[in-house]
Amino acid sequence: MKVVLSAIVVLLLSSAAFAQMGGKSRPTGDSSAPKAEDSQKRRAAEDAAAKAAMSKIPDSKEKYDPWKIGR
Repeated sequence: MKVVLSAIVVLLLSSAAFAQMGGKSRPTGDSSAPKAEDSQKRRAAEDAAAKAAMSKIPDSKEKYDPWKIGR
């Protein structure tokens, strides 16, 4: 009885770990080269968007005081 119960517990724990992986076992080596190029292009586009967004933020006229409300 203990063997069956422990087997069920192991099965339940391993299924939860498998679910956290999203169903992917291992990445294949053949498709890694195109993904690297796509991720580089995506990262460059994200960096350009971040720089554009930061340039739209106006500079502050006064020095930031985190204790302004507390005084």
